[in-house]
Amino acid sequence: MILKYNEKDIDRGSDTMIIKELNKETFQHLQDQYPASNFLQSAQMMTVQERTNRFSAVESLGIYREGDQEIIGQVILVYRKRHRFFTEALALHGPLMAFDNPQLVTEVLLAIESYLRKKKVATFSFYPYAIETVRTADLEPLLDNQLSATREAIQGLGYKASFDPMQSTIVNTMFVKNLSSYSSVEDIHEAFSPSLKRDLKKFSALAVKVEELPDNRLDEFYQILQETGKRKGFAVQELSYFQKIKESFGNQAKFMLAYLDCQEYQDYLSQQIDHFETLIDQLKNGLQKKRTKGQIADAQDQLNSYYKRKEQFIAMEIEGDKLPLSSYLFICTDNEVVSFSGGNDERYMNFGGATLLHWDMIQFAFHQGVERFNFYGTIETDDARKGQGNFNFKRQFGGELQTLPGQFTKHLNRFYSLISNIRS
Repeated sequence: MILKYNEKDIDRGSDTMIIKELNKETFQHLQDQYPASNFLQSAQMMTVQERTNRFSAVESLGIYREGDQEIIGQVILVYRKRHRFFTEALALHGPLMAFDNPQLVTEVLLAIESYLRKKKVATFSFYPYAIETVRTADLEPLLDNQLSATREAIQGLGYKASFDPMQSTIVNTMFVKNLSSYSSVEDIHEAFSPSLKRDLKKFSALAVKVEELPDNRLDEFYQILQETGKRKGFAVQELSYFQKIKESFGNQAKFMLAYLDCQEYQDYLSQQIDHFETLIDQLKNGLQKKRTKGQIADAQDQLNSYYKRKEQFIAMEIEGDKLPLSSYLFICTDNEVVSFSGGNDERYMNFGGATLLHWDMIQFAFHQGVERFNFYGTIETDDARKGQGNFNFKRQFGGELQTLPGQFTKHLNRFYSLISNIRS
């Protein structure tokens, strides 16, 4: 799309680039055309940020080449106060542009810097949404230093690079499953490991089901998220933040719940108990063979396990027909479905709610023609070797561990630089 602009609206940020404010409608119309497009750099997320108190200001900008009316990049900038008197600007997973072109990146950054200096901004940080390294699910290297020339160009402009392994500010390591090579959902399932196939079959048989929560039930998602945050030690935004996401993204924000159908589960247990009681009677009263004694013992073990499950379920004293197991928020764009936030009720992990829930959304992404299913922020890769951690859960579905470049920061005000150096 060729976007027209008026001379009075533009800022000549450098010799080659022009910066222009974009309204949200225009920004949203164009935001999915970039390889680096993502939900944080979206008009919908801008609306969420405007309605929270996290940032002092938010704005959306278009980037043009001098003498050309075609847009070549976009960015949503958020602003916050630093050291009381200074302003910091951040591009969270932005700008939207071709990061594999070092010359273009240089020109765009110079234009943004010029624009920010005129606004008296003291420091600027950006977090590119571009893949720098790729490893397999077994952590074997596939691609490395994909943005070495771009990184060199950025640092040549005076930007300081940093990388937070705990991803406390923003995600920089993601586990992604590419769906473009599959011709059907059945093909995706067939590629799973035998253990995952067994688990999916088992959890479905246990009457675990998945549903999308309506707007008036987001508190069910939030309760599970809060419990998970307390257990794992991470901070959780207030409920109103997630309500704003739903209001802004609409059907693109899916709050999904995996739950146990209590009546169906009890029926399942009763059926299994009846089955093994009958089988044991048949074996005891039938023709005795060498294997019969062992078959009876195996059947009795199975029967005892179902007796125990039934006793445990009764002891839970569950009220209602549905037992919440796991809940996640998925944000859907044209390019990917992102498992953004969520968790599990630790007491019921054995029902596999999160496993079935993510499999359900992988199928949804495929049917929508989306090429990437993004499990998003991925840590605890070292624990995977012990069969633990969130990476170990994600990699069972197959995919790649993709790492972004991290954070680049440049101080635009020498007094701010002095204060920052003193306080660091």
